[in-house]
Amino acid sequence: MIANFFNTLIGLWLAHTAIFPAASGAYRDRFIVIAALVMIGLALWARRSDASPWQSTTTMVAGMALAALGIAHQVIQVSDVAMFWGILWAGLVSATVSLWAALYRLPQTAAPAE
Repeated sequence: MIANFFNTLIGLWLAHTAIFPAASGAYRDRFIVIAALVMIGLALWARRSDASPWQSTTTMVAGMALAALGIAHQVIQVSDVAMFWGILWAGLVSATVSLWAALYRLPQTAAPAE
């Protein structure tokens, strides 16, 4: 549950970074790759306690896509538009499904009264 809240915060930070790139400073590209790797690690940690594993799987896929995009941007020139949408969508997807996984619990069945 705590890992999902941290992934939610990272996702919100990524969305903020995509919209306001100057706020992250000169090392934005490195921070994005580090955030993607942390997202993957937190999703693996959260997978153990999630009610259903699809939320953490979705977060891991978003983290892997963001890591690939960030590494590609450091190696070759990737369009600024592709970087904007990649960072924004990875952040929004991660924040949404991680918060969902943190707040969702399976319904408890009531024990029959004797």
